[in-house]
Amino acid sequence: MRLHWLGLTCLLLIACDDDVPPTDAGVARDAGPPRDAGSDAGPEPDDSPLKGPWVQQPNTSAVTVRWESALAPPSAAIEAVAEGGGDTLSFMGASRETVTQLSYGIGSPIVSHPDVPGTYFVNEVELTGLTPATCYTYTIVGWPTHGGRFCTMHERSDHATPIRFYVIGDTSPGVMGTLRLVSAAQPETTEFTVHVGDLQYYSTLIESQQLWFNLMQPLLSANAFLPCVGNHEIDEVDHEYVDYYERLFTPAGRNGNDRYYHYDTGGVWFFSLSSEHDIDAGSEQLEWFETELAAAEADPDYRFSVVYVHRPLYSLGDYRPRDSLRAVLLPILETHRIPLVLSGHNHAYERFEYPDTTHIVSGAGGFVDTSVDQGVADAPDDAMHREASGVFLQSMILEIVQNTAGEDVVRGEALDDMGMVRDSFERVVSPP
Repeated sequence: MRLHWLGLTCLLLIACDDDVPPTDAGVARDAGPPRDAGSDAGPEPDDSPLKGPWVQQPNTSAVTVRWESALAPPSAAIEAVAEGGGDTLSFMGASRETVTQLSYGIGSPIVSHPDVPGTYFVNEVELTGLTPATCYTYTIVGWPTHGGRFCTMHERSDHATPIRFYVIGDTSPGVMGTLRLVSAAQPETTEFTVHVGDLQYYSTLIESQQLWFNLMQPLLSANAFLPCVGNHEIDEVDHEYVDYYERLFTPAGRNGNDRYYHYDTGGVWFFSLSSEHDIDAGSEQLEWFETELAAAEADPDYRFSVVYVHRPLYSLGDYRPRDSLRAVLLPILETHRIPLVLSGHNHAYERFEYPDTTHIVSGAGGFVDTSVDQGVADAPDDAMHREASGVFLQSMILEIVQNTAGEDVVRGEALDDMGMVRDSFERVVSPP
């Protein structure tokens, strides 16, 4: 269904916001019953999963499953079994009472699933004693239709087993493009998801956090969800960062905090940084990054690192990269083994190739912006290094392998919402 009023509203918003989705948007109306406020708020709340479940904090032998409910369940518990078969494993967790202030869409005729402030319970179960490099399915005890899949990380010494992961950014399932991308790419065939920020857009008017969680469940159920902080996690509406990103998605890793963290698999380290928090010279985040990168490199099984951050270091679209971000991060990239940097923010696809690093802008996970070439004339040096670009809905499948010569190789494919490969690359990682 096309909503012409939404198109007009978005055109008006574009005049004052350079990070607003395009006007041609459809709306999903079948994501379950709305949770409205007021005297006719619907059925009394229960302990059913209101948001989720999803998986975070993966390592070689453990993960954490989270979900939200309006009431605390009698016991927060998960059952899991390896995809290849075996015994059913049972795990107990805990429920944490939280209070949210964010309010959006209550009483609106166009918001099907409003965000209602109040008391909610975040349920968290740590699954331990798992087998490395193994995928499992799981369900919430008492709610057998609510569950998903996850994979444990590889041992650091395991350099032979391929590492396969999914990348998406700037998602907005309410306008439908994200749902097509996820369906076409089949992230359930990968081990974990890297999200490069801007999970949800209130500026579409129709979208709420509740709608986002309902529609994004196919992705949240596919594997571990490992996001970084985008500007739309912080600057759209009051209380959004604390009530949603910080409360529900952090800590996403076991090393770091709610803003930045790292994890590793098969000797490859992944650093999720926040371009929305202080990352200038001398900042706590930058010092943490350099310290943790040095610790990674001291490990005898270390191969290289992948970095992801919401705002790109290279882009020729309508957003020009911050000089301050380049000033602190580029020297680190140039002096360490970091062959891949992932980002979003610009709603298009771009790939830049430099001698030791591939830079990807993967910001078209929900809608596109046609100004992908806006900065070409002003940044000719950057333009010389851009090997691919395009205006299309896009997510990625990436794989890290060793070739027959024993060299580390990073391979990537950019897929559109029809599952067509729109760009691909292969980079042999420079030896130490």
